[in-house]
Amino acid sequence: MPDKEYAVAIPAADEGAVRPWRKLLRGVDEAELGAMCCLGDWLEAGASYELSVGAVLVLCDPLPGGDQKRVRIWRVKTDGTIKEERDSTLGSRNAFGTSVRGTMRRLVGKHPARPGPVRQLTAAPARVNERADTCGLCRQPVAAREGILVRNARGYTEARHPVGQCPPAPPRTNDFPQECGTCGGWLEKGEGILYEAAPALPGPYGKALIKARHPQQCPPTEERVAPPPRANGRDQDCMLCGNLVPAGAGLLLRQGRGWEVRHLENQCPPAEELWEIQRGVPGRFHPRPERWAVAGTVLRSTLYDYRRPFPEDAPGFHRVGEGEVTAIVTTVRERRPEYCRGEDGNQPSELIGEDGWYFRILVRPATAEEAADILAEEDKQQRRAALSARRRQMFERGEDGEIPETADLSGAVQVDFGALRSLHQHWPDDELHVDEQAGVAWYLRYNGHDGDDWSLSNHGSFIARRVPLTEERARLVADLRAEYAQGGAGDASA
Repeated sequence: MPDKEYAVAIPAADEGAVRPWRKLLRGVDEAELGAMCCLGDWLEAGASYELSVGAVLVLCDPLPGGDQKRVRIWRVKTDGTIKEERDSTLGSRNAFGTSVRGTMRRLVGKHPARPGPVRQLTAAPARVNERADTCGLCRQPVAAREGILVRNARGYTEARHPVGQCPPAPPRTNDFPQECGTCGGWLEKGEGILYEAAPALPGPYGKALIKARHPQQCPPTEERVAPPPRANGRDQDCMLCGNLVPAGAGLLLRQGRGWEVRHLENQCPPAEELWEIQRGVPGRFHPRPERWAVAGTVLRSTLYDYRRPFPEDAPGFHRVGEGEVTAIVTTVRERRPEYCRGEDGNQPSELIGEDGWYFRILVRPATAEEAADILAEEDKQQRRAALSARRRQMFERGEDGEIPETADLSGAVQVDFGALRSLHQHWPDDELHVDEQAGVAWYLRYNGHDGDDWSLSNHGSFIARRVPLTEERARLVADLRAEYAQGGAGDASA
């Protein structure tokens, strides 16, 4: 048979009590300190609730000063009356000590509370706030005795304006200088008010666009304050002269939807003697690169000199065509890299059909000292390319050569001609052997590939071709030995 229920009036707080509270006790948490050990439902003083027989109530009235607390424990009897199980006034630290907890634990164990929420029958009279506070709804000030005290969802009392009397929120001022969103005039910090310039887009991440405007009507055009000039925060090229503008020494101006950097008015220096080269590096947007190469990098590059002729006395200068030259240059600085996507349809020639970073590098002609290493390497490559052409003409294609049935290389010495071996090459290189006493040279070409006629091999897996060692061929052998005497085989194409 279900327990009988009675209407129980919750007593008001003791006179002078500071932050009193009442609870329907459902359990005791021994791990918590003080009053936090009481588990149950909050009850409002002065209200009435429908409670079942055996319900245990805890009433706490802290005395003024906060040093002591009066704790009462009530139980609903079978006839609906209240039995006071305990009424003690103890120090704040001991108000919910071992003795009180023992009483609560015994009563809850013997008379467990009915499950489910407590039904409130009558409302508690509104309590007036005795001191000034902040409204828990609108977050605006509530003067003393002009609001009410209400228990929030966490069980704590907070001050609020009377129902329906929260004042409208005051306009917020701008926290930083900015342009007026209505007229474009300049507003210093705190001079304007914020408003919603555009509503939030649908979706969980949509946010309204907030701007500042004049508090009253915007002033006439002639009275509006112009925005102060903004300095550039980092080094960047001037959009007028192309020279570098150090951080803080130029102007940052709005240009369409973007920003551009310029020198101060009429302070652009003479144009630098720099030329621009472009490079493209395919890849993803992240990570964002800082530059293509460090300043001072020396390289050979193709340049276009339509607007400014490139000096013809520059190291390695060579004209490729009209308006196009190649020379050895040194990088000075770079413009800000741009990420280009193939789907845009306006890719630079360095990134046709690919997503990647587009670099624009400013260069100058390299000095003789800077270009010395590159020129020496290019001279070596040209010299070895000429030796390779002579070798192929004299030893591989000589009309006076023959392929004997057997090849005797017992007296021949191999000559290095700088064969370039590929990383994927798994077959032997061609070889050149010279027998100066017999006055002949042997050129060995590998003949062991799939599809080769292996019956033509006369020296293992090679076809050995014999040619007479003429004076011209002897000079070529001497040149090859001089070129590759330092063990440079494999560092140049043969």
